[in-house]
Amino acid sequence: MSAKLSAALRDSGTRFRIFPQPRYLKAFSKPETIHVSVPPDKILAGPADERMYVTDAIHKQPYAQSDRPPYRGEVNAPVKPKKGHFDHLDPDSREFLCASMYATVRFVLDIWEDYFGRRIDWHFDLDFERLELIPLVEWNNAQAGYGFMEFGYARAAYGGIDFTKPHCQNFDVLAHEFGHCLIYATVGSPNNSNDLAVDYAGMQESAGDLIALIASLHFDSVVTHLLAHTHGNLFSYNELSRVGELSESKQVRIAFNYLRMADVNDEPHLRSLPFTGAVFDTLVEIFQQNLIEANLISEELGKRSDNSTTGQADHEKIAAAFKEAYLGQEEAFKQALIAARDSVGQLLATTWSNLSPHFLTYHDYARSLLRADQSLNDGRHKAILRDCFAWRGLQAAADSRMYSLYRLEDCDPQRDTPGPTDPEAPVKDNSTKAKKPGKKAGKGKTNR
Repeated sequence: MSAKLSAALRDSGTRFRIFPQPRYLKAFSKPETIHVSVPPDKILAGPADERMYVTDAIHKQPYAQSDRPPYRGEVNAPVKPKKGHFDHLDPDSREFLCASMYATVRFVLDIWEDYFGRRIDWHFDLDFERLELIPLVEWNNAQAGYGFMEFGYARAAYGGIDFTKPHCQNFDVLAHEFGHCLIYATVGSPNNSNDLAVDYAGMQESAGDLIALIASLHFDSVVTHLLAHTHGNLFSYNELSRVGELSESKQVRIAFNYLRMADVNDEPHLRSLPFTGAVFDTLVEIFQQNLIEANLISEELGKRSDNSTTGQADHEKIAAAFKEAYLGQEEAFKQALIAARDSVGQLLATTWSNLSPHFLTYHDYARSLLRADQSLNDGRHKAILRDCFAWRGLQAAADSRMYSLYRLEDCDPQRDTPGPTDPEAPVKDNSTKAKKPGKKAGKGKTNR
């Protein structure tokens, strides 16, 4: 979301309070005020608007594969606003959880519609006008489905339900699951039964993580805490790289990782990690490029601090150099990170707008990012993108037709025998029979 839109929403939007990270993390134990794009005079009890609504179901079990909204069981009364806003609710109340789920989904939608530069219509709009949000399901999981999102609780130590940690209050988990809805709405889904969709499935999981990661950087508390602890040295384990954090030491996924395609299999979550890591690397490289251009760090420091395996002593020197550069320039570092956030957000939105889901490969995906950069920035970040994706092994498959060789003699449409320059070519006498025009290409010819 641009700074201009964010400022406009402070004047015209509806206020909510949500936790930018799980509230049991000490740094984020207090909710932060946000504004969503729906004006106070247009928002409804629930909360609800023309795009989505909360249904506070009682003792609900999760929807099965064949289930569809709306939920018709017992529900609590919809949560009402106070003078058009919802920032008065007690964070320990069930009403706050309902409002938090709505506000998170609406906030993430606002962010990404701004990056896309247009309204994002639901992929289920032929059947349902609005997205159904169910905040509390008796389940140790969460899911997004066709026309709905429903959330349970964190998994307890031995597989039960930890009722003290509702997922609907975990911004990253909510944003990730909502990300699947955004990708179905903007990219679509494969429609050929012969398409194994291995990279498409990985793309879905990676996109969910990236949607959550970019959205989390719209909280001032997250950006401030991140920079205060890293001094801008983002190639380190930190809050930004923890997506769907379950505790201070355990994460569902890590955006900062060293995984390459050779290290993963076809399981979608694992397969997503090299691509997520490549985009995270790109974000940090663009951030560092911004710092270098603003004379906030040296080019030499930027090169030393990339995502590589260096010794502990060098890590300590790099950290010390970033700290020296950061202190006294906190606001400038923050603006450089926000600019990098928006650059990557726009790159992803433009890429997803032009990405075909059919027989998708990561190589196609990475090339689409390059084309998006060319369209948006005249290719300003192409060297960064190429380096980050090459390091992850995200090139075309070794057996790709892209590596085929096409020689001049192979492209003669009249040729149906080996060329006369081939020393092993058999001699064929065609002197008494004219060659017919339009004859099919010989073996090895590729139709184009």
